[in-house]
Amino acid sequence: MFLFGKRKKPYGAGRKKRAAAFVDFEHWYISLYRNFGVRPDIRSWYREISEKYDLKDVYFFADFSNPSLRGEIPKIREITTNIIETQNAAAHYKKDFTDFIMLDHIYQSAFHDDTDAFIIFTGDGHFSSVVSYLTAKRRKEVAVYGIKNAISTSLKNTATYCFALPSEQDIRKSRYSLIINAIKRLYDENRNARPTFNKTIENVARDNGLKEEEVGGYMQELIDKGYVYQKKKYFQGGNFIKVLALNSELIKLDRIID
Repeated sequence: MFLFGKRKKPYGAGRKKRAAAFVDFEHWYISLYRNFGVRPDIRSWYREISEKYDLKDVYFFADFSNPSLRGEIPKIREITTNIIETQNAAAHYKKDFTDFIMLDHIYQSAFHDDTDAFIIFTGDGHFSSVVSYLTAKRRKEVAVYGIKNAISTSLKNTATYCFALPSEQDIRKSRYSLIINAIKRLYDENRNARPTFNKTIENVARDNGLKEEEVGGYMQELIDKGYVYQKKKYFQGGNFIKVLALNSELIKLDRIID
C-alpha cells in the first residue's frame, strides 16, 4: 500500500477518530481485477482501517446485478449490513448512478458532529468536490483509498491522505492462491494426478493471463517456504517423475490463502 504526500499518518497514540467509510465497490472490484488479476481482500482492508479509526458506519455501493459483484456480498456482510444496491432500471445505464447515490450518502453524513473522519474508497474525480467540501468547509479528515493507476490526480491532491491498492502482499497472496488451488483441483479430480513444476506454471499462466516467469517466481517461493514440495512418482522399470504436492497443514496454519 502506498501513501501519497508527507503528512502524518491519520492515527496516533491518543483517541481514535470517529469515522464513516463509503466504498465504491464497482471501482474496487473491477479496477483491481482488470489491472492486477486480484480480487478484493475485504477483511484485511476492514482490519486495517479499524486499527486507525473508531468506525461508526461502513457502506458499500454497487450495481450488484453484476454476477461477479453479487458473489462478493457474503464477504461484505462479514463486516457490514450497509449494502446499497445502485442498479439503474433505465435502458441506458451509466456508472455515474452509483456515484450519485454514494455522494448523497456522504453529504448527508457530513453534518453529523460525531464523525471526525471520512474514508472514501474510489478513484473517480467526481468525488474531488465532496472531498474538498469535507476538508475545507467541514474541517473533516478524509482518507481516500483507490486502485493503483486508477485514482484521479485531483482526488489525490484534495484528500488528507491517499492510499493505493493492491500492495505487494495482496498480489503475492493472490498468486499463491492461484497456484495452490490449481494443484488442489487436479488432485480433487484425480488422486493419481501428476502436476509437474513446469506444466503447472504453464497452465496457471495461460488460464489467468499471466507471464510464466512471474508464476514461476511465486511457485519457487512456495517451494522455498515449504507450502509446496516435489516428490518422486515411480513407474514400472524404476523410472520416475517429480510431481508437486501440497503441505496442507502448513498452508492452513499460516493462512496464506483464503
